[in-house]
Amino acid sequence: MTNLANSKIRTLCMMILAALWLSLAAVVTAQPACTEPSGTVTRQTYSSGLLGQTMYYTIYMPPCYDADYNTTYPTLYLMHGSNEDDGHWVRLGIVDLLDAGITSGDLPPMLVVLPFGNVIANRNRFDALSWGNIFMTELLPTVEDLYRTDDRRAIGGISRGGFWAYQIALKHPDLFPIVGGHSAFFDLYHAPEEENPLHLVESVDLTNMRFWLDRGKDDFAYEGLDIMGERLAAQQADYQYTIQPEGQHNNAYWSQYVADYLAFYVADWLDAQPSQPQPTSPPASAFATNTPSSPLAATAQPTPEATALSTTKTGQSTWNAFFPVVAFPSLRTSISSDWVAQVANGEAVPDLILDTDTLAQMQATGLTISSDVQTVAPDALRNALWRDYNAITLLPIDRIGVDMRILWLDDVPIVDQLESYALALPASNGNFDPSALYRLTLSGVTALTRQTTTALDDNGIEWAASGIQDYVQRSDAFHISNEVSIYPTCPQTTEPTLGGPTSFCSKPEHFGLLPLLDVDIVELSGNHNNDYGYQVYTDTYAYYQSHGMATVGGGLTLEEARRPLLLDDGAVAMLTCNIPGPYYALVNEDASLLGGLRPGAAACDWDWLSQVLPELSQQAGTVIVTLQHFEIEDYVPSDEQRIDFRRLADLGADVVISTAAHKPQTFEFYTTQSGERALLHYGLGNLFFDQPFWGNSRFFMDTLYIYESRLVGVELFPGLIEDLARPRLMTPDEREQFLFFMLRQQNGF
Repeated sequence: MTNLANSKIRTLCMMILAALWLSLAAVVTAQPACTEPSGTVTRQTYSSGLLGQTMYYTIYMPPCYDADYNTTYPTLYLMHGSNEDDGHWVRLGIVDLLDAGITSGDLPPMLVVLPFGNVIANRNRFDALSWGNIFMTELLPTVEDLYRTDDRRAIGGISRGGFWAYQIALKHPDLFPIVGGHSAFFDLYHAPEEENPLHLVESVDLTNMRFWLDRGKDDFAYEGLDIMGERLAAQQADYQYTIQPEGQHNNAYWSQYVADYLAFYVADWLDAQPSQPQPTSPPASAFATNTPSSPLAATAQPTPEATALSTTKTGQSTWNAFFPVVAFPSLRTSISSDWVAQVANGEAVPDLILDTDTLAQMQATGLTISSDVQTVAPDALRNALWRDYNAITLLPIDRIGVDMRILWLDDVPIVDQLESYALALPASNGNFDPSALYRLTLSGVTALTRQTTTALDDNGIEWAASGIQDYVQRSDAFHISNEVSIYPTCPQTTEPTLGGPTSFCSKPEHFGLLPLLDVDIVELSGNHNNDYGYQVYTDTYAYYQSHGMATVGGGLTLEEARRPLLLDDGAVAMLTCNIPGPYYALVNEDASLLGGLRPGAAACDWDWLSQVLPELSQQAGTVIVTLQHFEIEDYVPSDEQRIDFRRLADLGADVVISTAAHKPQTFEFYTTQSGERALLHYGLGNLFFDQPFWGNSRFFMDTLYIYESRLVGVELFPGLIEDLARPRLMTPDEREQFLFFMLRQQNGF
């Protein structure tokens, strides 16, 4: 063949290839415009080999993601706040903003990944098991392997999530040139310098990075944010720090500015066209939503006499009353009057399940119940409720179980408004006798000290009481665990304190908060009551006695400290003790021991407990043990807690609750060796204390409903401490988020 012929053939081949290329390009570029109005949100899982557990994340895929397998997208990673989950940003409204912005062209099509850091993200650890390392070595590769991402990335977060966003970005500036912190929680001492964003920002080349910071005027995290702003300015970084004229560290603030946050993250992406790689075959299958599925002291002592706290109850008529009840893990705390009226009027209402016995009783009282109501056999009711956490049932009080929760009516206990409750009718021989009900409200740490002292000075004890006063005064008895004694010149002292620099005291005038709240029971198992000396403890103990407050778990003598408290004419027994010490906080009658003779808390001695608890369980219908256990910075209990709490239940306690945890902790319904069901609550959290962190400013109060001496149910009060010294009931949105975190994610119900 001649060279000319070869040349002609090559030319013809080139023409054919060019024609094919143009045809292919026409196919690629002639894709129809996307007409889908919304993206797709799914929850996915990945297996963490480092943690040995399944982890979760939520991902937003833009409109038409599944219709075009050729386009790649920038990816925005957004971290949730402390005590939140991967639905945090969804609840703040980000999905609607993404849909509207992408459809209008104001936002580029993008992937948004919302990781769930679980308890790992709340830990100040920076080794292989840190949240930063889990994110970089396990989550990020998973996302970028499964989804069509390109090399455009941004990362941001709220509160604790803002800390991690900055930490990860400053450790990997080549991967995350865009980083945002929304009320980001920075602290100079929560991380070593080589891991702390406040120090990393001074050592990293910030030339190609953009930063965002914002907070409301009243955000408690302002100090760390201000430091970060100053250091970004000193580094001449490309940054924006906005302080809004109003706003606190909460969802109400963040939800107002999500659109602004998105505009910041995508500013570099709006002009860039999505990458168009060569056509590839579509994936074999579409992505589907994956639904998640101490050693104690040992000195035996004789059992002391018990102290009785008398209760005066007015005689009232009986009622045929049917109380709204849910499975314990439900997110409900209250029902509305409208819902009750619909049931009473015979209308069909969603989520109502009745067992056939209760339905017959309601009809026998004259109530007309819709024929459409779902019914089950009485022995199937519990399982029905626990299969569907949205379900509500109605029960007479004596049939409520310990693992069920009693709901409020319009955020007020129903037993306080029976006259207006349409599902309660006066009856001469009804199923509910109010005089047979005893309500005991238990609360966690009270420590009127440090910044709480300043807040009380500035705002007054009436202000501090106002958020819970109405609720706690409704109970037959309100309990606090007070850890701090009165010192006349608090905090000034000329003598060394037993607790050293962490010693606590309270001002005398601030103790007026206790009678203002009608405190009935003061638990003295805490480890700070002796900080300012034994005479201070003795004087404070006298204060309780003079104001008619019963004490438990502490005293001037070992006998007083160990004495059980009898409630409701002896139907309820309460016992309290301290596990961790320190030694000077514990009562001692042996002059030869370290620290000498002193008042203080009863140590949790197993020989003593093994004798007294079985005796109390024979004498009282309900036995409650509260205690100071080792304090841990976690929402789930330690192995030591589980072992000790279950052992106390096996000895005869019907309820075991830690009143010293600074974070609220999870629940357990434990079947004892004798086959009884015991309620174990591993931590109530703070009630009055100055720890502003997200988890430490959230708390539970547990109101135990004891009917005819038997524990029939629990009413939860999910609370929030405002301004370091004013506990209050959470709003409905706050409650739902908090209960979801505590009861579903942390508890594993």
